[in-house]
Amino acid sequence: MDLVRVFLFLHAMGAIVAFGPIFAFPLIGSTAQRHPQHAHFAAIVSEVIERRLVLPFAMLQAVSGVGLIWAAGISPFANLWLALGIVLYLIAIGYATAVQAKAAERMVALTSTPPTPGPDGAPGGPSPEILATARKLQQGGLFLSGLVVAIVVLMVTKPF
Repeated sequence: MDLVRVFLFLHAMGAIVAFGPIFAFPLIGSTAQRHPQHAHFAAIVSEVIERRLVLPFAMLQAVSGVGLIWAAGISPFANLWLALGIVLYLIAIGYATAVQAKAAERMVALTSTPPTPGPDGAPGGPSPEILATARKLQQGGLFLSGLVVAIVVLMVTKPF
């Protein structure tokens, strides 16, 4: 097997492992919203998947991508689709590590204690900070998912 195929396999498998789970995060979040008693568990599961699977494998995409570019003898500067894909990847990694991971960590901390009961003793709803953090995670997730889809379109179609 030639080196291009090895790097292509590693790059494709890495993308599946890294970015496949991000499409489950909205399901986890909506389930936590419907079952608030499990919100802390949902926050932990999402954060663990992000820190131990998504981010490490997403960063390894750079290694397999550089290997693929090198093995195939492709110039990122001569291929606009590749240069744009790399820029979008760098934006995604920067946002995921600087913003999204911190928001996920904050959600774990915020959901670690049960909500304060209401004045009538009924279970209280989520705090405004939990709602704001959930909104930030949702918007960030949409942004990152959009970037991943755009990158895949560029890598598969090589439009320019």
